[in-house]
Amino acid sequence: MVNKENMNNYKFSNNISEENKLLYKDKVAKSIEYLTNNIYEYGPSLKNAKLSYLVTKIEPQSINILRIYFEFKDKKNINSKSGLEYIDIDDNDVIQVRRIINKPKENFPWPIFTLAIISIMIAAIFVSYRVYWMDRDGDNLYLAGRSLWVKSDEPVTQEFITYIGNDENGNEQYWAISPINQENNLLFVKLSLINYGSGTVKIVIDDNASTLYDDKSIQYKPINPIERTYASERSDTYLVDGFIPLWGPIQLDPQEQVTGMLIFEIPESSIAEQLKWDAGDLIMFTY
Repeated sequence: MVNKENMNNYKFSNNISEENKLLYKDKVAKSIEYLTNNIYEYGPSLKNAKLSYLVTKIEPQSINILRIYFEFKDKKNINSKSGLEYIDIDDNDVIQVRRIINKPKENFPWPIFTLAIISIMIAAIFVSYRVYWMDRDGDNLYLAGRSLWVKSDEPVTQEFITYIGNDENGNEQYWAISPINQENNLLFVKLSLINYGSGTVKIVIDDNASTLYDDKSIQYKPINPIERTYASERSDTYLVDGFIPLWGPIQLDPQEQVTGMLIFEIPESSIAEQLKWDAGDLIMFTY
């Protein structure tokens, strides 16, 4: 349920023009609504906080995405250093990405509690420390959705892909994937999916799992590596070490992760700019 007290609890910084305040007020309001509906993502320390927000920057992105930066803090700790996050919202007012860059920091030490209280705090930190620290490192290729953290490497483009695997008899075999159109290249992106939640996550990775956008905003869907792979003679020119295709149904229990490569076929002149992840979460990577 939306906290109506927080819904209007935001201001614009002085560097936001009056024109932009008026032009983007609905998208800012929609973003604030999303933030107040998902306050749990700030972690236990802020779950009951009454937060104030300051819109510090508004940046149009490519492919009809608007990025809005917010500073936020607990109204009870007005002397603390503000946290920072941003929202990517599209033309249809759909939230595509929410990224917490850092959380508010106290300007004074925590008080000393009894041993029992300290033990409880340590237990809570131990459960959530991975998400907390990764949340602070500012890595724009390591992003969180509602149920998954997803880490992306930079895309790699080459004419063909060859890799080493086993055949049906368990013997080592060279395999290859090539573009259907000889004027195209293959682009692969190594992704790691990590479940830091408390429940099992089930997703299906297929041609609807993601979308690649190039520098001309043209969209590409991942190819099926199972259908496109064929046995090959030894060739080290296009060999991808440790190649594992990321495809098919996947189940991730809490604290589990899976790593593999998504493959796209793109024109030789195209340059990858963004990858939108749609399987179970909405996450946008910018390269």
